[in-house]
Amino acid sequence: MQSKKNILLKNGHVVDPANDVDSVSDVLILDGKISKVSKDIVPENEDIEVIDVSGKVVVPGLIDCHVHLREPGYEAKETIETGSRAAARGGFTTIMCEPNTNPPIDDVEQVENLMKRVNEKGLVNIYTKACITKGSKGETLTDMERLSNHSSVVAFSDDGNPVLKKNLMEDALRTASQNNKPLSPHCEDSGFLSVEDISKAELGFSPGKIFENEANYILRDIGFARSTGCTGYHIHFSHVSLKESIEHIRKWKSPTNITCEVTPHHLLLDREYVDANGERPKVNPPLRSKDDVQSIRNGLSEGVIDVIASDHAPHTLDDKKAGAPGVIGLETTLGLVITKLVNPGIISLKDAILKMSTNPAKIFKVAGGSLLPGTPADVTIIDMNKEWRVDVNDFESKSRNSPFHGWELKGQTVMTIVAGRIVMREGSVLGH
Repeated sequence: MQSKKNILLKNGHVVDPANDVDSVSDVLILDGKISKVSKDIVPENEDIEVIDVSGKVVVPGLIDCHVHLREPGYEAKETIETGSRAAARGGFTTIMCEPNTNPPIDDVEQVENLMKRVNEKGLVNIYTKACITKGSKGETLTDMERLSNHSSVVAFSDDGNPVLKKNLMEDALRTASQNNKPLSPHCEDSGFLSVEDISKAELGFSPGKIFENEANYILRDIGFARSTGCTGYHIHFSHVSLKESIEHIRKWKSPTNITCEVTPHHLLLDREYVDANGERPKVNPPLRSKDDVQSIRNGLSEGVIDVIASDHAPHTLDDKKAGAPGVIGLETTLGLVITKLVNPGIISLKDAILKMSTNPAKIFKVAGGSLLPGTPADVTIIDMNKEWRVDVNDFESKSRNSPFHGWELKGQTVMTIVAGRIVMREGSVLGH
C-alpha cells in the first residue's frame, strides 16, 4: 500500500455541501486527514506535495451505496481488486457492496471473509450490506443483531430478491430499527422469488404482472414502517424507477424516515432505448416509460430522491447472452450525471455531490461526504470541461456490459484520493 502523503491542493473550486462551501479554496491534507480548507494556504515544509488544481472542482470523495463486486463466488464477472480499481477510476472513494455473492453475506463469518479479501485487494473504502434473510431466500431472518455489531455492515438487503412475506418484512424492519441499521429492500420482483408463489394474504397486497410490483412493495413497506412503533426505523429504497413509486415516497417522506436512490440508467434511458449493439438493455427494475423517466428526474430535482447510485452489476458476455439483468456503472456515473443532469441544469453540481457523497455518508453512517478538518482525506477532483468518449474496452472493470458505450460525455474525475493516498491520477489507477 502506498504511504499517506501530505498534499496541498491549490486554487480548486471546492464544493462541499455538508459544510456549505462552494468557492475557490485550498485544501491541505496532513497524515491522511483534512487539515484545513481556506484561501491562500502556504505549505509549511518541503514534505507537502503542492498540486495546482486551478480550474478543477474539488469535492468530498464520491460514495456509491449500491455496487456488486461479485467476490466471493463470481470472480469471472468482477473481483474486489478490479471493482475497486473501477471505483477509483470513476472517482469513488467509498463503495458499499451487495450481499448476493456465493456464499451470500448472511452471517458474521462471511463478513469477516469478505473483509479479509478487501484488506488484501481493495483500493478504496469498502463496506457491505448483509442479507435480510438467510441465503436471501425469504424464509428466515439472519442474525441481524450480531451482524449489526460488525463495523463493516452498513445495512440489510436481500438485493435482487424482495422479501415476499409481509410478517417477515415487519420483523426485519423492527429488528433493523432496534439495531440502528437501515433496511434497504429490493422493491421489485426478482424472477427467482415470485409473487405467483405466495398468497395475497401473505404478500400484503394484490400483485400485478411480474416486474410491475415496485410501487406495491414500496407502499406496503412504508405502511409497515409507520405501524411498527419503532422510532429508529429507516428504510432506504433501492433503485426506484416508477412514477407511482415516486408519488408514494413524496407523500410519506416528510413524516417518516424514508430515503431512496435512483440509477443513471433509469434517469437517462427508457424502455425504447437501443444501445450501440442494437439491443435493449436488460436490467431489474426494467427500463420504464418516458413518463416514468421524467417523473424520477423531477423527483431528483425536487429532493424526493436522496441518492444517485450506479447499481454496478458486472456480467460476462455469456451471462448477458443468457439474459442476466444488470449494467456496470462505476466508471460512467459521474460523467453521465455531469453531462446529462448538471450541465443542462436539471440539478446543480452542489446537489449532485450531495446525492453522490454527502447523503450516502449520512444515510449509511460511514465516514466521508465532507471536507471537514479532522476527517479522512477522501477527495475527488473533477475536470468539468474534459470531453471523453465511453469505451468499454478501456474500463478497469472486468465486465463490458454498459449501455452507454460510445456516448460522448463532458466532465470526468482526474484524481481520486483515499485517506491521503492518491489512488488514481489522470486516468491511471496507481494501485497499492
